[in-house]
Amino acid sequence: MEDFAESVEFFTHQHRIVGAVRLAGLRLTDVLNDDMTSLVELKRLEITRHLTPGEVVASYASALLDKKGILFALGGMESGEATERSFFRHVDTTEWDVLVTVPFFELRGKFHVRGTGDLKTKLLAWTGQFIPLTQAQAIFTLYPEVTFGGDVIIVNREHIEVICSDQPLAR
Repeated sequence: MEDFAESVEFFTHQHRIVGAVRLAGLRLTDVLNDDMTSLVELKRLEITRHLTPGEVVASYASALLDKKGILFALGGMESGEATERSFFRHVDTTEWDVLVTVPFFELRGKFHVRGTGDLKTKLLAWTGQFIPLTQAQAIFTLYPEVTFGGDVIIVNREHIEVICSDQPLAR
């Protein structure tokens, strides 16, 4: 069975690309952090410009997206298999309320790390290229009234300009 997240939004410096991504039983974060490929295969996609978000500039049946160009992604539904695997696994985590800036966007959400400790140490030890934020919102800095939100925003750490947080959230 082809296992696709039907509506994943990818944001680059200039464009928002919405399409279906093959998950193959994985979470979107796992697909983006897969070091075996530098590309993401998209199906049934539309491309819009950040400055004209309602205007579709192109539609295609398929495309390849270079992971290096992704600022962040708004995840669609997780793969059923990945959700089932995660459901039974419980790891104690600490939540940090963060503000992350990438070119043209401010991202606000919660960063989850295993155990306790300071955020700087956890980020330095983070092994993946893409970092998930939950309960997240993206604000387009040129027009702050334009926002995008979702359960998960997955940020490409290569494009992070600053991460701000004061202390972990009380649980």
